[in-house]
Amino acid sequence: MRVVDAHKAVGGLVIALNLLVGLWGLWAWRQHAVATPLLAQLLAFSHTIVLLEGGLRPLPAGGGLPIGTGLHYIYGAIPAGAVLFGYSARTPDARRNLLQFAVIALAIAVLAGRAFMTGAPT
Repeated sequence: MRVVDAHKAVGGLVIALNLLVGLWGLWAWRQHAVATPLLAQLLAFSHTIVLLEGGLRPLPAGGGLPIGTGLHYIYGAIPAGAVLFGYSARTPDARRNLLQFAVIALAIAVLAGRAFMTGAPT
């Protein structure tokens, strides 16, 4: 499997997983509940896989960005920053953290989806 194919496969997983846990987290927050252990683990995994996806991002030979893919790199890098922000902004309030991480997961799903659409065809 080529790195580009692995990047696309993990990218699809990032979108689906973050959409799922983001919606589940918002639903749990609206029900005035705290995150179940499964939801908490899936939220953590969804953020971990974002960092993995950033490491799989294929870089072109020669060090430059191909024309038309700059947005792909930008939309792909912002989710990693969102994950780092989320963990740095945690508080002792479990419900606030649930809302924060659910919103971050949904933002990641949108940004990763946008990156998926702006990727260079191979």
